[in-house]
Amino acid sequence: MSERGVQPPGVQGDPIAPSRRPGPPARRGGNPWQVVAIIAIVAATAGWTAAGILAFREPSTAAVESPTDSFDPNATDDSSIPPVADTHDAPELEAFLPTELNGNALQLQSWDGSGVLTDDTWSASMTSFLTAAGKKPADLRVAQAYDPNEAIDASIGLYRVDGVAAGPLRDALIAAWKGDYPDMKVSEVTLGGKTVTKAEFGQDAPNSFMYLRDDMVYDIETADDAIATAALAALPASGASSAPAVSASPAP
Repeated sequence: MSERGVQPPGVQGDPIAPSRRPGPPARRGGNPWQVVAIIAIVAATAGWTAAGILAFREPSTAAVESPTDSFDPNATDDSSIPPVADTHDAPELEAFLPTELNGNALQLQSWDGSGVLTDDTWSASMTSFLTAAGKKPADLRVAQAYDPNEAIDASIGLYRVDGVAAGPLRDALIAAWKGDYPDMKVSEVTLGGKTVTKAEFGQDAPNSFMYLRDDMVYDIETADDAIATAALAALPASGASSAPAVSASPAP
């Protein structure tokens, strides 16, 4: 599933590591590529000299006081592309995720394998695992908690396949990620008194801390061990849930 491999096109969002799991809605913060896009548009209509002046001059008071329609590089005029929306295909799994981490409210979403598995390397590996276990793609359930405001650089994922133990599921996830990250380092560490499997994907990529509980695999993604420890402590107690399950939409 690539800032670590290939994001499933059937999943709405822009995860921290799109190669590995479904993710939160697309980030709307500014970035230098947006500036480049704006300069290119202005250059095409007004010439490079005007583009340079518009891109790099200090904003004037008049410009602030006279708002006009703005260009949104994230927007699209293609009505066939639906807007980013919350997905709650596995609300029963969302109930096992925390709704707050280090004082930051977390947003919950969930998917089943039909919306996650496509034709990328990660998906092919996971599909093979499911087939060998006598399961279908839809039997894979995935949920995630993340900070939509990005005040905290972490996300908490949760994987489950009914009838499959957590250990083999964790091993299947690791094997799937190694398709894109063959040099990934895997080790056992202890955080907050809990034994977790730590996967290191390399420079500029968040680590993954996998914690097994019952038949579920928690996947805490962050570059900060302290945040991972806090996330483990924030998990609901075994057999409990942190939030009521979101009712799934009835079939049409």
